Amino acid sequence: MSAIVRAEALTAHDPFRPHCGRVHDYLLNAGKDSYEVDERLGALLVEKAPPFQLGARAARMFLLRAVHDVAAEFGIAQFVELGAGYPCSPNLHEIAGGVLPGTRTVYVDSDAVVAAHGRALLAGDGTEFVHADLTDTDTTVREISALMNLTEPAAVCLGFVVEFIADPGAVIEAVTAVLAPGSFVVLSHVTDDVETDMVHEARDIYRSGGIEFWPRSAVEIAALMSGFDLIGPGLVPVHGWCPDVKRASVDGAGLGWHPASSEFCLAAVGRLR
Repeated sequence: MSAIVRAEALTAHDPFRPHCGRVHDYLLNAGKDSYEVDERLGALLVEKAPPFQLGARAARMFLLRAVHDVAAEFGIAQFVELGAGYPCSPNLHEIAGGVLPGTRTVYVDSDAVVAAHGRALLAGDGTEFVHADLTDTDTTVREISALMNLTEPAAVCLGFVVEFIADPGAVIEAVTAVLAPGSFVVLSHVTDDVETDMVHEARDIYRSGGIEFWPRSAVEIAALMSGFDLIGPGLVPVHGWCPDVKRASVDGAGLGWHPASSEFCLAAVGRLR
């Protein structure tokens, strides 16, 4: 079965305005699929706030480790990535499917170009790409409900995305309200508790391109996970979340990246009570 695409009525695509997902592609992959306007903003982030790119990559590596472990240790075979961005191999369904064949994965993103790439590159059995704004929680919940078996646990992944949402708690609450007990939330989030000047420089660069960016305190980030029992080491910097277990294709060498300490980006995995 090929990927099912459910496109929503979203803001018209503007190639002359940067988009956070395409800028993120620049930070991960040097802009392989982004536009010139995204590359300019991404290059400014790398120039003015160099650790920020390392943090974005460390957050991606955490996400892949967490997906692997949730599948391997808890048997989770349904995954939703909200704010998925451009496909970046290995993608979540590749990691989860390598552990549990038959895993079902739904990717959600608001950008029309990202969605088109997702349709082209991620089509396959058990893989869906939804074009929707994840802050439109009614639509997001409706799509997840249509594509997942909600009588069974699932994992919702929010990697390097809730910083771009004014009220991430409302998104997490709405989406997890329909999940079965024993489901998971995988979260990373930039904090300005440490490396404050650098994080605020990155925030200001994003905002100069018309992209809102909200770094939050560790206390605020912990509050987003207050409805879950945290597994592993709890809320820690992304590079410190279970880094000592070898997992195929999800370490820095496998991705062509050099692992780096990123104290300003926190991570947690929580199990729904």
